[in-house]
Amino acid sequence: MQYKKAGDVFVIRLDKGEKIIEVLTRFCAGKKITAGRFSGIGGVARAEVAYFSPHDRQYHAKVFGKPPMEVLSLKGNVSLSEGKIKIHAHMLFSDPTFQAFGGHLNEAEVWPMCEIMLTPLKGKLERRKDEETGLYMLRL
Repeated sequence: MQYKKAGDVFVIRLDKGEKIIEVLTRFCAGKKITAGRFSGIGGVARAEVAYFSPHDRQYHAKVFGKPPMEVLSLKGNVSLSEGKIKIHAHMLFSDPTFQAFGGHLNEAEVWPMCEIMLTPLKGKLERRKDEETGLYMLRL
């Protein structure tokens, strides 16, 4: 991972083999970023995405691993959940046949690179478990 600051924005490049959620979590913890938003593009060799089912209050995941896959959109935010950095991201990506897939990003392995623009926000955002849905929602 390499980065530089451009004004208030961190421009971050992840390289082959790095994991998006893992690297962003470590980066935000190191920079003490407790609130932020980000977007990105690039490519991945493997991605695990999920959708949340309100019927059983569970995330259902699927792994995609037919590289190369083009990241069409990566969007998310940074908050705290139970005192730890929480990266909440959604990703849309396409395979070599131009078929698109997406959902809540559990994790993705970068190939060959991923470019992320991270904007820290002032203060902190916190998530707390909502008993009705079982989701950890932003507390506003």
